[in-house]
Amino acid sequence: MPEIALLDINMPGTDGFGLARELRHDARTQHLVLLAFTAYDEITVRAKGIAAGFDGYCQKGAAPDLLLNLLRQIALSPDALAH
Repeated sequence: MPEIALLDINMPGTDGFGLARELRHDARTQHLVLLAFTAYDEITVRAKGIAAGFDGYCQKGAAPDLLLNLLRQIALSPDALAH
């Protein structure tokens, strides 16, 4: 079972928000750290992302160091992100 899931928001069928809600309602996956990894800006994603159960956000197209630093931060201090 993974510990972290990177979810795109714009996917065919169920979008990332819907998938995040599904993962949060499933006892097997509700513990996952969910990160929105999307081309949308944070302002567009923030309110719906929090409501859907995302723990964090990283914008696609940014330097890969941003995503790697976020993952490193989570790995070093998983309790820093509240569900």
